[in-house]
Amino acid sequence: MKMKMNVSHARVYKEPKDTITNFHYEIFAYCEESGRNESQQLTNFADWKDFNCAVQEDSSTEGSILTFSVENKKRIHRRLKLFLLLDWRTAGTERLSFISPDDHLVHHYSSTRSSLVDYQVDNSIGMVRRSLYPLTARGISHWKETLKTGSIPYQPLLKGPALTVASFDLLFSPLQKIQGHVIGAEADSREDLRKFHKHLKNRLAFHLKK
Repeated sequence: MKMKMNVSHARVYKEPKDTITNFHYEIFAYCEESGRNESQQLTNFADWKDFNCAVQEDSSTEGSILTFSVENKKRIHRRLKLFLLLDWRTAGTERLSFISPDDHLVHHYSSTRSSLVDYQVDNSIGMVRRSLYPLTARGISHWKETLKTGSIPYQPLLKGPALTVASFDLLFSPLQKIQGHVIGAEADSREDLRKFHKHLKNRLAFHLKK
C-alpha cells in the first residue's frame, strides 16, 4: 500500500520492486468536540487536536499490513473517527467489489486478478464500518458528505471501479493509545488469495505476541 501521489501534502511510501503496489490509501480524521465538527487528512506522524497518529507498513510478495496507532494526549475521555480510503488499482475489466456478510472482508475482483482487504482494531471500545464508493462523481459526492457528517452510507456491492472506505469509530480513555491494522492481499486466483490472507494474519498475530 502507499499514499496516493495526487495529494500534494501526502507522504509517499517507497516500496521494494518485488512487493505489491496496487493498493493506495489515504487517512482522514473526524472529531466532534464542543459542538463543532472538524475533519482533516492525516499524514504520517500527524499531530491533530491533541491526537497523535503514526503509520507503519510491512510489505511482502503476498501483500501488505498497514499498522496505525492513535494516541489521545489529553487527560479526558474522547472520541475520534478515522476514515481509511483504499483504492485497488489493477488492470482488467469486469470489475466487481463486495463486502462479505459472513466475515466482513472486502473483496475486489477483475478479469485478471483478485484482492481482499481485512481490518482489525486492538484493545479498543469502538467499531469498524465498511462501505464501497464508486469512483464516479456520485462517489465523490458521497465522500464529501461523509467528511461533513462523519458517517458512511452502507453500500456492500458495486460493479466497476470502486473505492473501499472503512470507518474506525474509536473511544479513548485519558492518554490511551489505540492500534489498528489493515491487511491487503492480492493474487491471480482465489485459492492463492485465501492462502496469502491466512499467511498475513498469522504473521500479524506472531508480531503482536512478541
